[in-house]
Amino acid sequence: MMLWLSHFFPREPWALAQSARAFATLESMWVDPPGYFCREPGLPRVKFAFTNYGVSLGLQSVAASMDRVSRLNAFFAGYRSGDSYDTDAITPVMGCTSYLPGDFIPGGGTEIGWNSIKT
Repeated sequence: MMLWLSHFFPREPWALAQSARAFATLESMWVDPPGYFCREPGLPRVKFAFTNYGVSLGLQSVAASMDRVSRLNAFFAGYRSGDSYDTDAITPVMGCTSYLPGDFIPGGGTEIGWNSIKT
């Protein structure tokens, strides 16, 4: 979410520092294959749709790693953890923001679109 916050002030020193830190950390968290960000560096098997959708919004806000945004959306379209994270209302809401960032990003962002959702 720091990427998302930084996109409002992209030239501010704090935003540049936070963006650089976010990109470095996210790089260490990318699990390929299958294509998602683990919960924290060093824990590649721990994954949550909610946090990946937040990362997606951040990446879209700075127009970065759109291929990873598409891949994480594809992964979580079919992944089920079997716990409350699958059914808590906030997870599907964050999924919607990943596919349709709209007003969360000035100018509407880069919308992945509903047609890419696998049911």
